[in-house]
Amino acid sequence: MYKMIMVPTDGSGFDREAIRVALRVAERSQAAVRLVRVHSTGAFFGMESSPEAATVPVAMFQEERDRILNELYSLAAECRSTSDAKIGVALEDGPVPDALEAYASANNVDLIVISSHGRGGISRLSLGSVTDSLIRHTTTPVLVVKPRASYLNPEAGEPFRRIVVPLDGSSLAEQILPEVAALAKVDEAKLTLLQVLVPRTSPQKAMAGGGISWWDKNIAAAQAYLFRTAGKLRQDGFLTTTDVVVSENIAQAIADYAGTARADLIAIATHGRGGISRALRGSVADVVTRTARTSMLVFRPAGALADEAPEKEARLPDGMPVIA
Repeated sequence: MYKMIMVPTDGSGFDREAIRVALRVAERSQAAVRLVRVHSTGAFFGMESSPEAATVPVAMFQEERDRILNELYSLAAECRSTSDAKIGVALEDGPVPDALEAYASANNVDLIVISSHGRGGISRLSLGSVTDSLIRHTTTPVLVVKPRASYLNPEAGEPFRRIVVPLDGSSLAEQILPEVAALAKVDEAKLTLLQVLVPRTSPQKAMAGGGISWWDKNIAAAQAYLFRTAGKLRQDGFLTTTDVVVSENIAQAIADYAGTARADLIAIATHGRGGISRALRGSVADVVTRTARTSMLVFRPAGALADEAPEKEARLPDGMPVIA
């Protein structure tokens, strides 16, 4: 069960989806909720070395912090009027991603809940980058809440009843299981373990389209693996089903499957790659998080980058690369 849930807030009002979800999870798990806002003074936008940043009066800086604190206190009071969860606030200073990551680490945060929305321009860039940075740099699970309609949609706070968990046979992918089990227990959710098989050669791709049964062996191996994994979850009391799909695009297949199954959440582990490695190898988790309309639970295990050794991929069923 969770003990400390962090909700990053930016004062825009678009954080309400995340707050509703965090309060619900906190009530059911008797966890505390911490609303955290960062006073960046332009540092996140690269202004720390600019004349504008250097000439901000101390009094103005403090006045701005006081205003933000008052907003946080008002938001916490509003939350307490509708929830029995223990709610606190924190105002941090510094670049937004760094400050949030440091707070989560220092305060033993079990779950970070953050909203995703369709804002444009620099606001979308900054908030999207914050979520991306949290996913890649923290070992705390990040729950990215995506409302089905507008940010006023109350459905965002509803339980996650159907959760799709993409697996590929690797130890990395399986490390999402304890994290999703914790959330599934809170929401009494049904889990679907999904494996996407990808034709890797031209003959395989051609035969896959013709309905030839060469793929049966690979599907059988994937089904056996998922059945064994699901059995462990069933022993712990989780209602769990399995499914295998064939597609040349893993990320799109996961997103499409979740949409067709009317899933409330996709739960996936990631390497948390960055820089050149990320650009060259890509990331299934990253693409799904950015493109799927379904809310996401994303987890980067400690030491995930060390698990990228080639021999790790060699033992996977043919046609299924590691979910990164």
